[in-house]
Amino acid sequence: MSESMEQKKELKKKNLLHAAQTLFLEKGVSKTSISEIAEQAQVAKGTFYLYFEDKDDLLQQLLYQISYDIIQQAYIYAEQRRTDDFAENIIIFADWIINYLTEHTDILRLIERNFSWPMIERSLTGHTDDPLWHAILIRLHDTPLADIHNMQELYDIIFIIVEMCGTVCYSSIIEGRPDTIDNMKPLLYRIIRRLLR
Repeated sequence: MSESMEQKKELKKKNLLHAAQTLFLEKGVSKTSISEIAEQAQVAKGTFYLYFEDKDDLLQQLLYQISYDIIQQAYIYAEQRRTDDFAENIIIFADWIINYLTEHTDILRLIERNFSWPMIERSLTGHTDDPLWHAILIRLHDTPLADIHNMQELYDIIFIIVEMCGTVCYSSIIEGRPDTIDNMKPLLYRIIRRLLR
């Protein structure tokens, strides 16, 4: 298939994902139909099924993309402020994620507790050709923790930290429990530092 045909297909899929995100944020997932998503994306309803099995499949791919984009932005931010202390670098990374989710409660409501480190899932299925994944791997290899943990343990630790941040954000920001996010952050960061030292 020609490159321009591939690009057109990729653009249609992106348009469907963007349309779904817009509608899900406006109306909610359950109140948004596939027809509305296709109409918003300016494609025929049948085109939807070339890219997604159903609305749940689209939602899962959308959640993956949102998580990936947040992780990527947090990583870039943390890299620009990198120190010699791995734990502090992870705090900078986590802090960006928490601040983003605090400012974008509509996104947080959409992803609920499904915010996660998507590269872990992809790596388990052999999709490791992503440049962001490779950059993170290099950072993990360079950390002193690599001397005491194997790579799978390091992935698991980072996965736990990201999952913890997502869950704490949802509980604190959306549900207001057990406390405000501002009061939860210092405790969360102490836990992360302990986990990494």
